[in-house]
Amino acid sequence: MTIRTFSKISIFMATTLLAANLLAQTATEEESLDNGFFGNAISSDIDNGSVGSPRESAPVNLASLSLEGQWVSIVNEDWLWRMRVPEKGDFASIPYNELAAEAGETWDESMAGSCLAYGAAGIMRQPLRFRIEWESDSVIKLETDFGQQTRRFIFNEAAPENTPLSLQGYSMASWELDEPTERGFFGSRERGPQYGSLKVETSHLTAAWLRSNGAPVSDSATVTELFDVFKGPDGSEWMVATVIVHDPIYLNVDFITSSHFRRENESGAWDPRPCGM
Repeated sequence: MTIRTFSKISIFMATTLLAANLLAQTATEEESLDNGFFGNAISSDIDNGSVGSPRESAPVNLASLSLEGQWVSIVNEDWLWRMRVPEKGDFASIPYNELAAEAGETWDESMAGSCLAYGAAGIMRQPLRFRIEWESDSVIKLETDFGQQTRRFIFNEAAPENTPLSLQGYSMASWELDEPTERGFFGSRERGPQYGSLKVETSHLTAAWLRSNGAPVSDSATVTELFDVFKGPDGSEWMVATVIVHDPIYLNVDFITSSHFRRENESGAWDPRPCGM
């Protein structure tokens, strides 16, 4: 299964849960989703573009429902490990080897709140808000309130030689596109709109944590992420971040999570807190 397929399954499951919740809360008739990519309303004359800057050539679904804006984490899984600091050595569901378990024993409660919990491998599992904007036509900037971290996703440009290791590393972005669809009648075929995700591949990371209790990730780790946006049955806008952590030092197999975020139209809840608070 490809990461793009996994991401679409995550979106389908999230949409299904949102629909079930909506039906449980209201007595109105069920309304079908708009035609398009898991609820995105797509006009047939929209073209994602095959030339131009990365900003201009975004997949059609991400052109109609932008990644830009403010998003808040909705913790609907792993609550015990995300909304509080887990007990020392509680690494349930992380496919660690014995070396990782030993490394985790070096953590103690005095280290809670460390910036190591906000590295690229674990930051999307933190209960926080983040803002996304295009810093230029080829760079997306993501800023968090908790931890006050800044990530930059640089399109189609590999890490320069001698790039230093850092908590957020070096992130190369690209559009991960589905196979183009064809449509038409009576033998006439034309290419339909092309859908996809924002793909981010991060390297050059310093050692950090996957959880706030010192669950270790080494400086040999790499992170692959897919970001997708969709509409819920009630019209709310959601993002799914599918994150794959590859760590040959501490993980027996890749650690895969999918985290959900809801768009906030008001910015007043933004609450910047540096690491350690």
